[in-house]
Order: sequence, then C-alpha cells, then structure tokens
Amino acid sequence: MASTPKKNDGCGCYTWIVMMILFNGFIWLITMLPSMESIAYPDEKPTTCSVELAGFEGLHPAASPGATSPAFDLVVRVNNGHTFCLRHGGGDVVVSYAGVPLARGRTPSFVLGDKDVLALPVKATSAGVGVPGDLLRLMTDERRWGVAQLQVEFGLAWESFVCDVELGGHPRVSECYKPTSVG
Repeated sequence: MASTPKKNDGCGCYTWIVMMILFNGFIWLITMLPSMESIAYPDEKPTTCSVELAGFEGLHPAASPGATSPAFDLVVRVNNGHTFCLRHGGGDVVVSYAGVPLARGRTPSFVLGDKDVLALPVKATSAGVGVPGDLLRLMTDERRWGVAQLQVEFGLAWESFVCDVELGGHPRVSECYKPTSVG
C-alpha cells in the first residue's frame, strides 16, 4: 500500500504566520510608542511659568535694631499650553539668594483649563529675623553692580520650575525653566 501524504489542515503553518505577525506588531508598538507621544497628547506646547517680584521687605542685617524677617510678594503666572486641564493642589515655593533659603510660601490650589493663563499671588516669608551678615554684604554688592538675583523654586502639578529674578534692577519678571539634575 502506498502511503499517502498527510494533508496539512493549515493549522500549523497559518498559526506560525499569525504568531509572527503579532510578534512583529508587538515589537513595532513597543519601539514606536514613545515617538508617538504627540499623537496621544497633541499639545502645541507645554506648561510654562514666569515669576514677577512685586515687592520685598526685611533685607536687613540680622543684628540691626528693628530687623524684620525677609518677605517677598510674588506673582506666579502659569500658561497651560496643554489641550487638557491642569490641576494643582498647592505647593511649596522657596526663595533663595546665593543658595541660601530666605523665605518660603505656598501656591494656592487651582484648576486651569486647556490653553488658559492664570496669575497666582504668593507671599513668601521667613520665620527668622534678618539676613546673615556675609550674605547681606554679598547681596548689597551684587545689587550695586546690577547682578543680584533671587532664585524662586516651586512645583506645579507634576513638574518643577526655577526662576532667576533680578533683585535690584528691571525687569523683575523672569521666565522659569525646568531644573536639570546631574547624577
């Protein structure tokens, strides 16, 4: 009796082809998904911020009579460039000079619609009295030379921002940037 070849019912061959197509599709999806972020989130631009130094007080030597704590009146402007709402539950604001924290405050909670702009008043104060002598001398010299800058750091929703605001001159509005870390 002659043996007849077995007929391939298509299950083995076709299953292998389908599995290869699915595997290749999965690999393509994993490699292409990060570059397709603009499709998933079609934002025209990210959230940007600026800080205006509206006023300040208490930049006196700690040992001087009647010395008051440093206080800064800030206006934080938030521009939501996203195409979705931005929710913020309030966050810490730190005002520093030459790396030394001078005052702290908090941004209020808010919900900002897509493509909206908001100005937030922030009062940053200190529990200490006055500014350390060496720091005040540096600040006084740098203000005289027109290079004195406060650094304002704050978190907004899921991002961190830093602004370098001129202390002595104009303008007192500064665009913020996202800090980079070395590590």
